[in-house]
Amino acid sequence: MASVDIQQDLQEFAIELFERSGGIADWPRLDAPGSVVMPSRLVAAAQLPGEEFLLDSVTASGTLQVGLAGEFLDVAARLLAVAVPRDGSFCVPDRHLTSRDLSDKIASTFVWPNARVKPQIAEPALIEYHQWTLLGSLQSEDVWESVIRVSVNAESQAIAQMPDLFQEAIAVVEGDMSATTAEEPTTYLAAILEGKQRLITESANFVSRFEQRLERDRKRLLEYYRALSLESKGSKRRSAVVPSPDEIAAKEQAVALELRRKLAELNENYALRAVLRPVVLARVRVPVLVVPLTVQRKQATRDYRLFWNSVTKKFDPLSCVRCHRSTFSPRFANETVDLLCAGCAEKS
Repeated sequence: MASVDIQQDLQEFAIELFERSGGIADWPRLDAPGSVVMPSRLVAAAQLPGEEFLLDSVTASGTLQVGLAGEFLDVAARLLAVAVPRDGSFCVPDRHLTSRDLSDKIASTFVWPNARVKPQIAEPALIEYHQWTLLGSLQSEDVWESVIRVSVNAESQAIAQMPDLFQEAIAVVEGDMSATTAEEPTTYLAAILEGKQRLITESANFVSRFEQRLERDRKRLLEYYRALSLESKGSKRRSAVVPSPDEIAAKEQAVALELRRKLAELNENYALRAVLRPVVLARVRVPVLVVPLTVQRKQATRDYRLFWNSVTKKFDPLSCVRCHRSTFSPRFANETVDLLCAGCAEKS
């Protein structure tokens, strides 16, 4: 990403940060300073420069420089800690739900390769979805980073392709929230597995360029030490004494060992360390239609539930019990009627 793109992202982040914290920010152009007015109660608590101060992308006297270096990130962290609540309960406003008979929609969405499935009439419900914000990075000589957002149906563990629900969610308070916020989120594993797949996909171009550089440097090393190996077999000077076979063999071995050491150092320098960590978890209750299913696999039966999502206007996929991969074409185990994706069904 170009530096100007990063600076524009930081500019937008700074404006939203101060305004969502209760202040007013006016910074229309990157090449000119902007101004901020903040409530007095936040100035001391977040250690802000004052109730009124300037923003700029460059260092200037009496101005808060918005950048990855300097104190801006520390200021942002203090302001977030003071002004933004760390927990809460959210609910998407009521939406129109379709007719209760969803048989046609089910038939056009799902395929049941090895089982008989009998859907029942849908019933409205509020289902909790967990929206995870993950920070993924690949670290070596260069660093690649990306913010990955994953939405998981808390009941089915299925990945839902949801938009940013905070654009329309409303905060609600219903009694003591401490029990809810203290619970260990059950969707963590599903979110991390999905995040890993997206990390691999989104970083593909970065990894490709990195591998090209590695191959280029490896080729240079091989060519250099190949030339040294040729030189070790004899001297270019006519008057020089011709080395003995033992001397030639010793020099060739020394060159080969040095090449192996250099290649090992090169691989170590280019080794990528992948990091994926959660930074935000939002729990949002969404109006859905729940369709009970009776699944029959040979002589065994088991009940499942489908979820028609009022935000996406689609069914959520089903989730494999083994790898958490989402699927619209599930297979079912013979005796337990466990729900499996195609890959896990083949393995079993």
